[in-house]
Amino acid sequence: MQGIILDELEKYVGRELGEPGLSRMRGLTGRGEGGYRFDSSYPDEEVHLIVRGVAEATGKAPEAILEAFAEAMVPGLLGVYGFLVNPRWSFLDLIVNTEGVIHKGVRVTSTSAKPPAIQAERVGPEAVTIFYRSRRKLCSVAKGIVRGAAAHYRVAVTITEDSCMLRGDSECVITVNAQD
Repeated sequence: MQGIILDELEKYVGRELGEPGLSRMRGLTGRGEGGYRFDSSYPDEEVHLIVRGVAEATGKAPEAILEAFAEAMVPGLLGVYGFLVNPRWSFLDLIVNTEGVIHKGVRVTSTSAKPPAIQAERVGPEAVTIFYRSRRKLCSVAKGIVRGAAAHYRVAVTITEDSCMLRGDSECVITVNAQD
C-alpha cells in the first residue's frame, strides 16, 4: 500500500479517535511514531490492522470506515497529485481519466505504487460505470474516493454497485450518476 494512503488513514484515525486512538493504531502496526513516507510502499495488512482497530473502537463496519476515510482523503490526494488533473475536467471526466492519467502518473512518480486496475466509461451524459479489479478488494475505498471527488466538484451523486468482489464476484461494477 502506498505511503500517502496510509498517511491519510492516520490523519483520519486522528480526527476520529484523537491522539490516544492514533497512538493505539500505530501500536497495532508496530509503526510507532515513525509514520509513513509518501513515496514508499508498506504491507497491505497495515490498512486492515488499522481499520479493524477503528472498527473495534467505534463499532462501525470496516467497509463503512474505509469509505468514510477514502472520502476524507480526497483533498490530500488532490494536494499531492492535483497537477495530473486537467483543470477543464468535470467530475465525471476525472473519474473516466483516473486509470489513464491519474494512476499512470502515480506509477511514474512512485515506481513502487500498485493502484488498482480501474476501467471507467461513460454510460450516459451524467453517468459513468467503473469496473474495479484489485486483489485488495478495497471497493469501499473506490466508492469513498468517488464521493470525495464529487464533494470537491460540488456535485451530488448516486452510487450503485451491480457486482462486488466482497460478494464473490470477479470484479466490482460501480455506477455513478451525477446530478447538478
